[in-house]
Amino acid sequence: MSLPNGRLKTEEGAVEKPLETTNNAEISTPSSSDDDERPHITFETKMAIFSLIMMYESYLFTLIMPAAILAYINADLGPDPKYPWITVCWNLGAAIIVTVGGHLTDIFGRRWFLLTGAVSAAIGALVGATGQSISQMIVSGVLFGFGGGFQEMCFACAQELVPNRFRFYTLGIMIFANHVSSFGPLIAYAFITYSGIGWRACYWFCFAWEVATAVMLWVFYRPPSFGTKHEDDGKGKWELVKEMDHVGLWLFTAGCLLLLLGLNWGGVTYPWSSAHVVAPIVIAFTCFVALGFWEVYATLEYPILPPELFKKWRDFTSLLVVCFVAGMLYYSMNVLWPRQSTLLFLNSNDTIIRGVYANMVSFGTIVAAWYCVSLMPRLGHERWQLVAFITLQTALVGSMASIGITDKAQAIATVIIVSACNLPPSPLSFGMVSLGLDDQNDIGVAVGLISTFRLIGGAIATSIYVSIYTARYASNIAPTLQRMADDAGFSGSFSALLAATVTNTQAAYQKVPGMTQETMQAAMLAVKTAYVGAFRVVYLVAIAFGVCAIASALSTRSVKKSNKSNAQAVHLETEKESSKV
Repeated sequence: MSLPNGRLKTEEGAVEKPLETTNNAEISTPSSSDDDERPHITFETKMAIFSLIMMYESYLFTLIMPAAILAYINADLGPDPKYPWITVCWNLGAAIIVTVGGHLTDIFGRRWFLLTGAVSAAIGALVGATGQSISQMIVSGVLFGFGGGFQEMCFACAQELVPNRFRFYTLGIMIFANHVSSFGPLIAYAFITYSGIGWRACYWFCFAWEVATAVMLWVFYRPPSFGTKHEDDGKGKWELVKEMDHVGLWLFTAGCLLLLLGLNWGGVTYPWSSAHVVAPIVIAFTCFVALGFWEVYATLEYPILPPELFKKWRDFTSLLVVCFVAGMLYYSMNVLWPRQSTLLFLNSNDTIIRGVYANMVSFGTIVAAWYCVSLMPRLGHERWQLVAFITLQTALVGSMASIGITDKAQAIATVIIVSACNLPPSPLSFGMVSLGLDDQNDIGVAVGLISTFRLIGGAIATSIYVSIYTARYASNIAPTLQRMADDAGFSGSFSALLAATVTNTQAAYQKVPGMTQETMQAAMLAVKTAYVGAFRVVYLVAIAFGVCAIASALSTRSVKKSNKSNAQAVHLETEKESSKV
């Protein structure tokens, strides 16, 4: 149970010193002192954490599976140019809700918000499974994003249920448990290949997971209730509603929403110079500036962005920067690899083989999960773990710039290793932030901001990367095609040949007057060569982001030995009931 000023009650009810972060020399060990007695984790807590793990798996399925099958959905229900918004809406909702939801659950309690997330995602899966239009599928994505934002709070929820010394172990177990969802793209393609209802089976699969999650949360997850959280101050719900940071909530929500809308519209729905793109981004920037001044100078009982957090550069703010830029690195691979592998290496129409290629990034997360559960908690020195992973990731992303048309083995190996390096910084950051808090009542909003910054960083990176490789490809393709077509002896209409490269299919090339087999092969090779040059530039740009992430990681500090104690932030209501028996 949380006490005023962030003090924590231990299992025995004694008051422990709050987690503090000072400017003293950095001390880092994987556990508290050897003579501390290892605390016992109850059955109720284990089952509550298991329900949170199921929630995390469900969340990942709703993220991964629809993204893997977008083309099939559009082919069946479209074509509709709005179909990318099926997944864009997920990012919009989750990026906003994870922080806003974390703030609200810090005040009112977590149980009902998490149940709302599971139910919302289940409804989203049901809408998707029965959808008859792209618009209905976008509604499904909105519900997934709304529910996913609450579900991503699982990392904060799980950490507060265990003794501080076990927080990194708990995070490692949660990451390790995502083995099933790591095969999400492959499972999706298997449904398309072998299921009679095709891609809809993916949504029914998500529906089953979300319903099971809701049941598990209802039965086993009973964190401190509203009454327990406020038994010391005696405040009622309506009183707390009036004391909430309403202005901050609206400014934060509007800023995130407008920024993400502008970034997703830019270069796709509207030109980057369009008012539809520029205006939302400018207004979003204005909202964030106003939010900063409001949070610093307004007298607020429950600020959505507690200024005390941002004053702790080494324990919080620098980790936000790390996760923001790490998200940009991650999306360099997540955005480019599907396109790159399809264009350069995937010569088979076998749906399962396509699923295997789509799953390459997830194969790396499986490797990383073993590290997170076995070594991450034991090594300690979290700062240097962060630096090592981000440095290696930056170097390997840069090495992707050397990938050519025939370098399939190198590309696959690099993608898997980069993905493996990208995952550990997230649980490391979650643990470092939570154990660096002066007041554990802020864990929801603190961990939520980590997720929001990562998602926003990814959205910005996606816009940058897509714009760069689209522009570079457009400038590369004409001269490359001209040179290779001339070498193949092509004497027909070059403009018709250039137009055929848009779809880059045999059917399109065969419609070009004067087409020969040699010219067709030369044109397809020209498309690949032009894309190789475009991808190379993007990967080199990603190196700059990686350098920023390395600098930020160096400015963090590892969790102090004294903070990895037996203190525990909260206890389940079921634990209290069983202790009375």
